[in-house]
Amino acid sequence: MTRSRFSWPLAFVLVALIGAALVYFIFDRVTSWPERAFASFTHESAASVAKLRDVLADTFQFRPRVVVKDKVFYESSQEVMQLTVLTKDTQVMHESDQSWLGSTKHIRIRGTFRLHAGFDLDKECQVSVKGTTVSVTLPPAKILSTEVIHWEVEELQDGLWNKIQPQDVSAELNALPKIAEAQEPDLPAEAQRAFERELSDKLKPLGYQAKVQTEAKEMTNSK
Repeated sequence: MTRSRFSWPLAFVLVALIGAALVYFIFDRVTSWPERAFASFTHESAASVAKLRDVLADTFQFRPRVVVKDKVFYESSQEVMQLTVLTKDTQVMHESDQSWLGSTKHIRIRGTFRLHAGFDLDKECQVSVKGTTVSVTLPPAKILSTEVIHWEVEELQDGLWNKIQPQDVSAELNALPKIAEAQEPDLPAEAQRAFERELSDKLKPLGYQAKVQTEAKEMTNSK
């Protein structure tokens, strides 16, 4: 009966091969880690940004250009060109006297108007994501439109020979919307603050904080 002899050269070769394979495996995992981490980060970022864009679209009908670390994830695809954030009803009472050759006519009109304040989306609009901060760049808020709810002529008083004409009443009515807007000078700023509050509330569940920037000034909310 013969014993099989242990082959030290063969064992050495096997150990060397196993060692080389292990070194290669470790080297490959180490060198490919940044790529794998970046791929995972990119996937998570893309998913988060998609949720962010969905929130903007569902809540504000707002589809701006979205940039994450200088990479454009979405281009603007606006359908609604105005973003109304705040509406407010205001009453206007306007009187005017017009004199001609010593004869004065008097008109008094009262009206109720609904002011719509927000942002013009045909201007540059962009969302930039850096870390957990979402910066939304918009043009300054303004009064977008003024809607007539009700109006009535309270007094028409002719002069002796200076009579009220239909165009006199039309001119006074046409002046009322501007007067209504002038009565609410703080409405655009209120609209901007309301937009930022609502945006912050919507982004908190996604782990983001909102920062609204305009051409005129910058407003932040770090809550």
